[in-house]
Amino acid sequence: MRRLFVWRHCAWLGLAMGLLLGAPPAALAHPHGWVDMSVEGVFDEQGRLTALRQRWRMDPFYSQVVMEEMATVKDGTSMAQRLDALGVEIRNNLATQHNLTNITLDGQPVAQGEVTDTNTDYRDDRLVYEFVLPLATPQRLAGHTLSYRIFDPTYYIEMVHEANEDGSQPLPDALKLDHPSAGCTTRIVKATPDPQKVMEAAMLDKGESGEPNLGRFFAETGEIACPG
Repeated sequence: MRRLFVWRHCAWLGLAMGLLLGAPPAALAHPHGWVDMSVEGVFDEQGRLTALRQRWRMDPFYSQVVMEEMATVKDGTSMAQRLDALGVEIRNNLATQHNLTNITLDGQPVAQGEVTDTNTDYRDDRLVYEFVLPLATPQRLAGHTLSYRIFDPTYYIEMVHEANEDGSQPLPDALKLDHPSAGCTTRIVKATPDPQKVMEAAMLDKGESGEPNLGRFFAETGEIACPG
């Protein structure tokens, strides 16, 4: 469901740069922009999952607007410094919303730690935000399945794993492990939203919001399963 819409200034990104971008009249349906993401499971020496390393690539239009806006800043800072400051704002704002990430182990919630190792860059005409999301407690996955869903609750932004050209298949690196761990496997499960939810989202104007957590109905699920 990847669609190209104008991406307005998003409060959850905390971009506080005065971007007052409105969608054109024809762009009424949610979502209004997208993020291509990839995730890497990080294991420690004991074979426990300790973190989910994430990379988010913002859509090209929004990336261009942000870079053009930052290029107009005349405060003596370099672009690298401005990107770093942007990354801090993104991190701080996402922290208030559980980093838009829901993690479970065999269906039970898994607590998150504090985000570390953030990096913000501009590569291949895309604004890229990378970070490590630690688990509050390392998890032994033998005989268990860890699942995650990453989504904007308002569904203003569609968040999808990196995929092939037509979006039908996730790329091999969209979900991977930092090293082989006791036969653990990964898979990405596409969302199958109820047609009623699709219609609800399609009828929302850019200034409207649907039911709370509308985005969860459209979220892909990443799974890391390890044999017992």
